[in-house]
Amino acid sequence: MSQEHLSLLAAIIAEKGITHAVVSPGSRNAPAIIAFSRSGRLKLTSIPDERSAGFYALGMAQQLGRAVALLCTSGSAALNYAPAVAEAYYQKVPLLVITADRPAEWIDQGDGQTIRQQEVYSNFIRKSFHLPVNNSTPANHWHFSRMVNEAVDRTLFPARGPVHLNLPLAEPLYDLQLNPEPGDIRINKLIEVEHRIPESALQELVAQWNKAGSKLILAGQLPPGHDLKHWLCQLADDPSVAVFTETTSNLHVPGSIRCIDRTIEGITDEQLPGYTPDILLTFGAAVVSKKVKALLRKMKPAQHWHINPDPDDFHLDTYQSLTLTIPSEAAVFIRQLAAVVTPAQSDYRACWQLLSERHLIKHGDYLANAFFSDLTVFETLFRQIPDDTHLHLGNSTPIRYAQLFDEASRYATWSNRGTSGIDGCVSTAAGAAAIGKHPVTVITGDIGFFYDSNALWNNHLPSSLRIILINNGGGNIFRVIPGPDRYEELEPYIETSHRFNAEGIAKNFGVNYYSAGDQPTLLKVLPGFYGKQNNNQPALLEIFTPAVSSAEALKNYFKFIVS
Repeated sequence: MSQEHLSLLAAIIAEKGITHAVVSPGSRNAPAIIAFSRSGRLKLTSIPDERSAGFYALGMAQQLGRAVALLCTSGSAALNYAPAVAEAYYQKVPLLVITADRPAEWIDQGDGQTIRQQEVYSNFIRKSFHLPVNNSTPANHWHFSRMVNEAVDRTLFPARGPVHLNLPLAEPLYDLQLNPEPGDIRINKLIEVEHRIPESALQELVAQWNKAGSKLILAGQLPPGHDLKHWLCQLADDPSVAVFTETTSNLHVPGSIRCIDRTIEGITDEQLPGYTPDILLTFGAAVVSKKVKALLRKMKPAQHWHINPDPDDFHLDTYQSLTLTIPSEAAVFIRQLAAVVTPAQSDYRACWQLLSERHLIKHGDYLANAFFSDLTVFETLFRQIPDDTHLHLGNSTPIRYAQLFDEASRYATWSNRGTSGIDGCVSTAAGAAAIGKHPVTVITGDIGFFYDSNALWNNHLPSSLRIILINNGGGNIFRVIPGPDRYEELEPYIETSHRFNAEGIAKNFGVNYYSAGDQPTLLKVLPGFYGKQNNNQPALLEIFTPAVSSAEALKNYFKFIVS
């Protein structure tokens, strides 16, 4: 492949709206890095660890709402992108993943740094393209341009997600024409359309909605700033409609149930019919609460309508009750529905709100007398973190604790709930902080932090990034979920117990370090942690909490709620 065609690649993706590329150092991808740099239209960020680079690009793309390019060398470097690519696929985040490769004739021939890269992400990619090596004829030029155009478009339509461009490059790699003209640039454009429900179908749905005496709306993960709130509030202004949201829904609907796990705890089989909706309406990406998934599977609503424009999700049946898929953007359908439905006489919403208020009182009573633990730390954080902060929540305990506090809904919230892995949460937050307009705080557990500690091996960490590390000495989630704590293998093999701290890592990478091991110290250090005395550097606050008693505190919390 000629340098002219690498310049053509850079020109096309820039013309189609890509402005940022995250690159990792390497030799096979060096010609493409040079072409991207010399184009003058792409802002390059170099991150040496490909796994971290993938999540950093993910965080950037979340903020931009369009694709960020990723570029790595050949071989195992491409495999290191896989966790971020999978997360982007299930979270529907656009990424253009470009992997440099050897020419096909050298694959499986004992040449260095070669693996089978074609279709390497086949299980979690929107589409894969293997770019041609021969670009010597007008037909080759046309073919190359067409593939690159389609690749960028497929990151956004018909649903957002990652797309793979495999880029074979033959030696010599460095015999380059430094400022080549890319030649004829062909740009194929797509017009974004709204998928509206036909009037006849809408009237049938309206009749069913108006007839139902109880409707439950459950919102999954949504990015902040969407245009859904107004129409959802209008639809929910109905005594027969209850709305469940999570912190990652980024929806603030008056009267909604924001702390689902806290609210539904203790509902018995005898009480179940009174809370079971006639219609369950769902939209958005992943729902965090395992409790509500289990509850809805037990309820088995007579009708479950799921709104999703992605053909891959037309038969997504999380609650084993799916009766109708609505292939539309949620805002489009809810706007149509809200404009014509009629409120019903019902006490359905009031029943949920009464239960929520009762458990909120118990929540306050418990915390008023609670000892220092993970639970009280999260209570303090959600009261002290500045309001304008964008919050990134790590898996697995931080995102679960957040669901227990109404105060957490004050923040624009993100979390890698596509695959729900612990890897990459700090890297994602760093990418978001680098591109966003708001300060970013990431709350992570200790295992997630140490697993992603190369997120700090990055010369582009913005000074607005704050990392809060809850260090309870291991994977404490396994002391909370039912089962693992009954086995002697828990500590040596399951929970990843350790005695590490992050002070040395922070200092090594030039990140200001704070620590606390009790409530008074935590309250004392938080103002400085968020203050201006950090000399334009990111900062890390490590909070040491007791492992065993923190798990017991959470278990006792749920017992107290329903007592």
